[in-house]
Amino acid sequence: MGFLKHTVAISRADLTRDCLQQTRCWPGCETVESVGVLGDMGDGFSVRVIDYGLANKRLADRAIRCVEREKQRRYHLRPD
Repeated sequence: MGFLKHTVAISRADLTRDCLQQTRCWPGCETVESVGVLGDMGDGFSVRVIDYGLANKRLADRAIRCVEREKQRRYHLRPD
């Protein structure tokens, strides 16, 4: 018995903005400058920090992994 996966389509720009906003909410990550969304062959994606600013790299990477996991449960990339 399996569970159906229902996700909502989102554009790359909106997803990037949401991920950056959520990452900046983490303590110590307020200065993260930019994140990038990488799409795969299907509707999946991964999120990476591009510019850390003054944030600790290890802490920012941990924050983005948590944000990425949350967003992957809710969204899939809309084909452009």
